[in-house]
Amino acid sequence: MSAHDIDFDRFRLRRLVEQLTELGEVEVHDEPVALADLSAIIEASPKGVLFRKAGPEQVELVAGVMGSRRRVAVALGVEEKDTVREYERRMANPQQHFEVPSADAPVHQVVLTGDDIDLTKLPFHLQHDLDGGPYISSAIDFSIDPANGRHNVGCRRLMLRGRQHLTTNLTSPSDLKLTYRACIERGDRLPISFAVGSHPTSYLAATSRRPGDEFDLLATLRGAPVPMVRGVTNGIPAPADAEMIIEGYLDELGYRELDGPYGEFWGFYGAAHIDPVFHVTAIAMRADVLHQSMLHGCRDMTRMEASPMGCLHAEASAYAALRAVRIVPAAVHASDAVATGQHVRVAIDPAAAPGQARSVISALFALPGMKQVVVVDSDIDVRNDAEVEWALSTRFRADRDLVVAEGFPGFYSDPTVSGGTVSKVGLDATAGLPGDSMENWRPTPPRVTRERRVASVREALQAGPLYFREIMDALGSDDGREIVLQLGELHEEGILTRGPNWQWELTKTEG
Repeated sequence: MSAHDIDFDRFRLRRLVEQLTELGEVEVHDEPVALADLSAIIEASPKGVLFRKAGPEQVELVAGVMGSRRRVAVALGVEEKDTVREYERRMANPQQHFEVPSADAPVHQVVLTGDDIDLTKLPFHLQHDLDGGPYISSAIDFSIDPANGRHNVGCRRLMLRGRQHLTTNLTSPSDLKLTYRACIERGDRLPISFAVGSHPTSYLAATSRRPGDEFDLLATLRGAPVPMVRGVTNGIPAPADAEMIIEGYLDELGYRELDGPYGEFWGFYGAAHIDPVFHVTAIAMRADVLHQSMLHGCRDMTRMEASPMGCLHAEASAYAALRAVRIVPAAVHASDAVATGQHVRVAIDPAAAPGQARSVISALFALPGMKQVVVVDSDIDVRNDAEVEWALSTRFRADRDLVVAEGFPGFYSDPTVSGGTVSKVGLDATAGLPGDSMENWRPTPPRVTRERRVASVREALQAGPLYFREIMDALGSDDGREIVLQLGELHEEGILTRGPNWQWELTKTEG
């Protein structure tokens, strides 16, 4: 494929930001903004935020691109309700990466090496009040395991440590951590390229835990082949359409510098910890580079950019786990208000076999990181907090419907971990079929047809018991007060009564 056949802008971050801006999803700041003020502005806005003149270099920087389900849906090219279906469709249609020469790669339009490298010219900024220093929070790492050639993609924060040095969090369990530890044992360096300024589908791939080639996974979640270019100094492929790539290597000296503290995705600070040092050997970028920051570890977790991504992964995993045990849920929703899709709600058919709610809870407890499962009937909208709370208040009894299980492996830095494990809770808020009594039925607004079929209330009730709205339908009434008067006349005649579910009916019918 020649460079003329490749649309390097199709998955460019800048193009997506322009689209989101047109949709009213981005707050634009044209005035100069100091780096120290960025985070407060970003966290205060419910939208994505685009700064035209960030820092003394007055660079363009965007944040909050993935901070809502709607913005993620736009990135996937679908309606918000269809995101899981689109995710599954793409996963069912694998794509591959391919390489392009440096001369064709837009991200190589500007390449800085040697003494021209100066990380202090990039918009690292203090993101939380007590962070250990300025960070870039939006980096996606690309690496190749020297031992077996395996391609790896992940998400990393980068802490500024000097003009040509960084630290990055390599404490949590990951394939990259295992690869690097093996390099230390061999006395080898580990080359890595960090892409900064990427399409949301790249983050979907970087936060996914699936077997196979992870460079290809990035293409699969794009729904199209991804062009990659090898680093000019380390030879590691990274997306050719990224905004910027920081090339370099983790040295062979191992864990030796403190990184952090940093505001983590749990909504707490993570303590400082010892991490390896990353040596920068090149900075490559587009000529009109758009820098990127991610809202991370904020007070309102629904706006943290990892939340919609985590929810999408969690919902797709829940559907797959339930299908594996032959359960077809009516709906699945992961709460945006907690980290990494830990809390999941599932709606099931009220006519399902007895015990299905417990089967749902059991199946989802087996998924790593999923700690709370609420099961409701399909008359409840699992996306609506008010409806779920109503179901819990009217259909859930703690002594009957609560499932607690212990001893599950804890997730990285989960503040509820004790002894390396966590507990999980399931809440069965199902009621089953509503039965014949209206006291088990949920009220809804009346919908009157206005198609007159009879001349009077008496004639309408001769056909059998009717609710007041059904009498209105029969008479084509759009008012109802005149029906009250006719019912009063029938009552005075002594022929009006109520049925078992309080319908109006005649005590005797006229021939």
